[in-house]
Amino acid sequence: MVGDMATSDTELLGIVDRIMRLTMSEHVADTLATMDIEHLQHRAQEAMHALADQPVNAASSALCCLAVECISVVERAELSTALARVVTTGCEILAALLLPRMGSAEACSGGGSGLHFSWVDGFDWVEDTLEDLSDKLDFLALEVYCGLGRLEGTVSESDALPVVLDADLDNLGTYWGSIEHKLALQELSTWLLCVVFRALGYGAVTARHLMEFANHDVLCLCALLRGLLALNPDTAQGLPHDTAEIHGAALKAVCGLTAPELAFPHAGGTEEESIEQQNRLLHCYLEVLCAAVVETGLLEALLPAALAHAQRDLALGRESTHGWRVLALLAALMLEADAAEPSAGDPSPPPLRFREVLICRADQLGSLLEAVLASGCPEPARLKELVVSCAILSAGLAVHCVPDCPDDGFTLACRMLLATGLDLCCGQGPDVATLLVALATVAANVGDLEISRARLLELIGGLHADDSRRARARLTRRDRMRLPVHGGPAPVLELFPLEAAAAAGAEESTAPTQMSLPAAPTSEPPKAPFVGLRDVVQNAPKDFRCALDGKLLCDPVVSPAGIVFERSTLASWLHMHGPQCPMTGVPLQMEDCQRSPEIRKKAAGWARAATRQHTEKHARKTRKKA
Repeated sequence: MVGDMATSDTELLGIVDRIMRLTMSEHVADTLATMDIEHLQHRAQEAMHALADQPVNAASSALCCLAVECISVVERAELSTALARVVTTGCEILAALLLPRMGSAEACSGGGSGLHFSWVDGFDWVEDTLEDLSDKLDFLALEVYCGLGRLEGTVSESDALPVVLDADLDNLGTYWGSIEHKLALQELSTWLLCVVFRALGYGAVTARHLMEFANHDVLCLCALLRGLLALNPDTAQGLPHDTAEIHGAALKAVCGLTAPELAFPHAGGTEEESIEQQNRLLHCYLEVLCAAVVETGLLEALLPAALAHAQRDLALGRESTHGWRVLALLAALMLEADAAEPSAGDPSPPPLRFREVLICRADQLGSLLEAVLASGCPEPARLKELVVSCAILSAGLAVHCVPDCPDDGFTLACRMLLATGLDLCCGQGPDVATLLVALATVAANVGDLEISRARLLELIGGLHADDSRRARARLTRRDRMRLPVHGGPAPVLELFPLEAAAAAGAEESTAPTQMSLPAAPTSEPPKAPFVGLRDVVQNAPKDFRCALDGKLLCDPVVSPAGIVFERSTLASWLHMHGPQCPMTGVPLQMEDCQRSPEIRKKAAGWARAATRQHTEKHARKTRKKA
C-alpha cells in the first residue's frame, strides 16, 4: 500500500514509478493505443526528473500534467482493470497534492455552492488542474457507474456457475477477473471521491455538493458512493490513510440526500410554485432516490459502513452521530414505501423494492440501532428524532412479520429503545408529546403496546391538552408528518384522551404543510419514470448495445461486416469459440475489428442524459397537471 500521509518526494516517486510499470504491462498495451502509452511514459519521466531536482511544490506542475494524462485515458478506451488502476494513480497524485492544504480547506470552504477550489492559494497548478478536469471527472464517474453495472451480473451469479471437467469452459476465469475488476473500480471510486472531498474540506462536504459534482445524476452518485463504502478501511489495501474519515464525510453527506431542496435543482424560485406541485416533485425525486439506492447496491454497503463507523465511535468513547442520521435517511425513504401502491404498469414500484431489500437486512439495521444506543443516552432532541425514525421503520418492517417466527434484530433493538425512551421521558411540552406518541407507535409496531401501556398512560397523563391534541394528529395526518402504525392507529389513539383534545378545540387540521405530500389526492400520484442501473446497462437504444450480449457499449469495436460489439465481450467469445463471427459465422479475428470512439461517446452521452431527461420530462408533466 502506498500511503499518502505526507506528500514526500519518496511517496510521490513511488506513485510515478507505479504508473511507469503499469504502462509497460501487456494489459495496458492491449487496451490503449501506442501513442497514448508513450504520452503517459513521457509525462511520468518528466515528473520523475522534476521530483529529483525540485521540492514537491515546485514539481507540482509536472505532477499535475501526469495526473491529467492518467485521468484522460478514460476517454480513449474502456475502463478495464489495468486502465482503472492507471486512472486511480492519477487521482492519488491529486489527492496527495491536496492533503497539505486540508487545514486551509476546512477553514475557508464554508458556504458557497458547487466545487470551487480558490482556497488552494499556494498550489496554482492544482487549482487549475481541478477546474480543467471537472468534465473529465464527470465522465469518469459515469464510466465507473456503467462499469459496475456491467459487472453486477457476472459477480452476483457466481453461485450459479456450473461445475464442469474442462477448465476452459467453467467460466471461473471470467468470474475472478470480474471480482478483480470490481475491486479496481471500487478503489477508483474511493480515490476519486477523496480528491473531491479534500478539495472541499471533509467538514464542508454536503449532499448538495455531491449532487452538483454528479450533475444531479443521483444514480451515478449512488454508484460512486457504493464503490467507496463497500471497501473496509481497516482491511482493504491501496486506500487513503484517512479512508475512515472519508467514510464519515460520505455518510454525513448521504444522509442529506432526502433534503427537499435537492428535488428542485433547476428551479428559479419555488415560491411561485404551488405547494401541491412541490409535493409532487418531491415525491418524484424520492421515488428515484429509492430506486437508485437499491439498483446501485448502495443500501447493501451503507448499513455495514454505518455500523463500522458507529462501532469505531463506541471504541473511542464518542457518541455515534452517523448511526441515527442513517436511520433517519432510511425512515424518510420508508415513508415513500408506506404510500406506494403496485399497479398494472408498475407491479413493483421502487419504494416497495426498497422496503423488500431493507426487510432482508433487518438484523443489520438492528445492530446499527444497538450501536447507537450503546454509545450513550442521546440528548432529548436527538432521542426524539431517533424514536420517530424507528417508529416509521418498524411499521414498514412489520408488514412482512411472520407469526411464530423469532423476532428479527431490529425488532429486538426497538424494544431496547422503547425501554430506554420510557425511562428517560419526563416533563411536558410539544417535544415530549412527539416523543411519547413515537414511543407508543414503536410499541404497537413491535408488539409491546400492552406491556408498555401503564408507563405510557402515566406519562401521557402529564401532557397539556394542546400537546395531547398534537400527538393524536401525528397519527391521523395524511402527509409526511404521519407516524404509521401497522394495522391502523386505533390502539395508539386510545392512549391519548379524546376529552383532553376536545377541550383544547377541534383536532389539528390534517392539511399538509409546505414540503409535505398532499392530502387525499383525487387521482393516483404520478409514478416517477426511472432508468435504473440495470436499465441503463441492458435497455439502451439498439445502436448503443453490443450485438452479442445486448448490453450498453463501453468500448465498441466494429467488425468488417459492420456489426458493433463490446470489445471485451467479443474477445471472450472468440477465445472460447474460435476465430469466427458470432453473428455471421464467417472467419473473424480481433485484429479485423476497429475501435469506434464516435459510437463510444454517443453511448456514454446517452447514459448520462437518460435519467435526467426522464425526470425533467416527468417534472414538466407534473407542472402542467398542477
